[in-house]
Amino acid sequence: MPWLPINGCACLYIPPPIGGEVFDNSILNMLLPMHIQLDSVGKIVHVGPTLAKLFLTGTPLEGQYLFKHIQFNFPKNLSSFDNLKTHYGSPLIAQLHSHKEFDLKAVAVPMPHNTGVLVNFAFGTSLKEAVSFWNLNGKDFSPTDPSVEMLYVIEVQSALLEESQSLNDRLNGQREEAEEKAYTDPLTGLSNRRALDRYMKRFNRRRKPSAYSLFLIDLDHFKLVNDTLGHSAGDKVLQDVAEILLNETRPTDIVVRSGGDEFLLVLEGDQTKEQLEDIAKRIICKIKRPISWGAQKCYVGASIGIVNCHTKRPDTIEYYLQTVDEALYVSKKDGRGRYCFAP
Repeated sequence: MPWLPINGCACLYIPPPIGGEVFDNSILNMLLPMHIQLDSVGKIVHVGPTLAKLFLTGTPLEGQYLFKHIQFNFPKNLSSFDNLKTHYGSPLIAQLHSHKEFDLKAVAVPMPHNTGVLVNFAFGTSLKEAVSFWNLNGKDFSPTDPSVEMLYVIEVQSALLEESQSLNDRLNGQREEAEEKAYTDPLTGLSNRRALDRYMKRFNRRRKPSAYSLFLIDLDHFKLVNDTLGHSAGDKVLQDVAEILLNETRPTDIVVRSGGDEFLLVLEGDQTKEQLEDIAKRIICKIKRPISWGAQKCYVGASIGIVNCHTKRPDTIEYYLQTVDEALYVSKKDGRGRYCFAP
């Protein structure tokens, strides 16, 4: 009994009965579940079971013209049955009119004695998406079709990629957390001196020269709180002061706990002396309010040194820090609870 080669597969050819030639559809359905048989004028004679699932028309396709349901994008201008017959054995790319988001690979071969055309389709690179969209399974493919194995490989690769991405996300999260800890004061959550150095480097690298002001704040009578109420009470005072300073600054500014009971503010922008005085007065007023610690009250104050700075000047941040420290010393020497501008 003869065998007919179709798209690389040897398909059994059934001898024709009286009146014409036919294929045994049950064999073709098994070997080529995504094929279409056309008659001599391009009308659909039979549709493979998997391909039939893709149309979802609800009405039989037999007797309808192929190009009513399928368009060929490659080669170009392949838009008629006569064109199709000139491309026997050539690779084709097609789309269903109802689902143009999926490209299908195809090949067309003639039926014996020019009784029609057989076109076989495959998903190609859209295999994974198509299987998910139409809910296909292994039974929808030929037993010799590697698509099922390809799906398994794709799923394994996707799982490995997902796990790799998850691992990278965890590592990135841990690195970001470690970096955040390296630049954060653990007690108050404020920036630390390392964060200040990084901030000032970026600030000084700006193309446009910028003005800014430094406030150096030292708490008055803080040692007395630690000595009389304990370090836990002192920690509560530092945390409350940190909150006050954050509320008195903008998101573009930086608040630093520079050490012990000392805090540093970097206020961006060119502000007048009156504006800076208002900020200093508010900070001093709020910090001197009693802070509750259980049934006790903690009383501290604030002395402040202030210096105006500008990135166009040759002075370094170390110079400005020394200058503002000298201004702070003057405010403490003059009686505490005060602010003093550097000359």
